[in-house]
Amino acid sequence: MSTIKLILMYSSPFSERVRWAFTFKGVPYEKKDYRPGVDEEEVKKLTGQAQVPVLLTDGTVVPDSTAILNWLEDYKPEPALMPATDKERAQVILWEELVGEVLMPKARILVIGRVLQADEPELQKAGHYFGQKYQHSQFAEEQAKGTMDRILMVLKHALDGRNYLVGDHFTRADLITACSLMLLKPAPDDLFLLSGSERPMYTEPLAQRPAFAPIFAWRDEMYRRHRGEAVKP
Repeated sequence: MSTIKLILMYSSPFSERVRWAFTFKGVPYEKKDYRPGVDEEEVKKLTGQAQVPVLLTDGTVVPDSTAILNWLEDYKPEPALMPATDKERAQVILWEELVGEVLMPKARILVIGRVLQADEPELQKAGHYFGQKYQHSQFAEEQAKGTMDRILMVLKHALDGRNYLVGDHFTRADLITACSLMLLKPAPDDLFLLSGSERPMYTEPLAQRPAFAPIFAWRDEMYRRHRGEAVKP
């Protein structure tokens, strides 16, 4: 049987997206933890870029969480994470683009801003590293807050009266959205374990508005129904 290895960073929603999909489909893998700033050159040599997750199997290297999920869907089609119809598959892709290319990067900018304000020197050091890597600035933060407000409102109305974002079953649209929301308001520790110092870094004041509470209740329900296990380092 092929050996499957994943290079992952625990707190990254892109990595969690892949971990969740592999668990959902019951596909075992070996894990290598990515250390920011330490393992970057190794990842660059493998992939030509410096981000995780990365899939390694049978001499094949697959960077990018979407590409990995596409590989996984071919490797083990059932249980399916993509709908059967072209229309619903297109809807899933649209949610993946909105969440993966807009919500997650903007939310990450807000996390970096909070990390930079932390008292702990190690957290500040991490904030400077990621701030430089992802081009953090006060202007970028302000833009991110406006974008986040709009996307959360879209998501609130999209979920109104629905259990799932696309169709009547759990899909990759629900998976990526549930993962991304961890950057704005962490799930309880019995669903996703974070240390006490990390939790404030992932808590965005904008997400605490009562109007957005149903979104995070939905996120927690997705974890309870479909994650299959508590997430721990």
